[in-house]
Amino acid sequence: MDISQESITVLTFLLPGFLFIKVLSLRCSIEKYEVHHYVVDSLIASLVIYAIAKLFGVTISGTDWKPILSVLSLTIILALLWSVIINRDWIAKALHSGDARLSTHSSIFPVKAIEQFTGKWHLIRYSDGKEIVGIIREYNHETHETLIERGRLVLKSGALSPESAWYYSPSGEQIVYMRTLEEKQS
Repeated sequence: MDISQESITVLTFLLPGFLFIKVLSLRCSIEKYEVHHYVVDSLIASLVIYAIAKLFGVTISGTDWKPILSVLSLTIILALLWSVIINRDWIAKALHSGDARLSTHSSIFPVKAIEQFTGKWHLIRYSDGKEIVGIIREYNHETHETLIERGRLVLKSGALSPESAWYYSPSGEQIVYMRTLEEKQS
């Protein structure tokens, strides 16, 4: 296989961007998209990385491994720094004033908090008005399917149904809210 010098130069130029995206995806919840978006994002990341490397006096020319190692190390440091900025919502905090704001993470609930909900008693209200009290055993954040153990329906009178059972809510049912029920400590 004949690989030209131009191909090696292009791959060397894009490598920091691909490494940046890979490290970022391991540290953050990043949505998956088409391959050409990864190439564009890698190109942009590579341009920024090489500009910052140039500020530190590091330039890649030829096959000298020391500048390449310096750029790859800088790439990992920048990716880790950028992941902290993303995970802590520092950009949203800087751009939005006030105390109340939503997280910019589209999937922050399943990634960071679902383990806090499973195995505990909850009151779950669905969009059709049905309410169930039970222990959440499984919850799929992509399809919103829920498996509830020892579930009891909340009747119109406010009382609970006499029999407990397993309840499964399929993906078509919309959960309006989930409220954790905790025992009062005396």
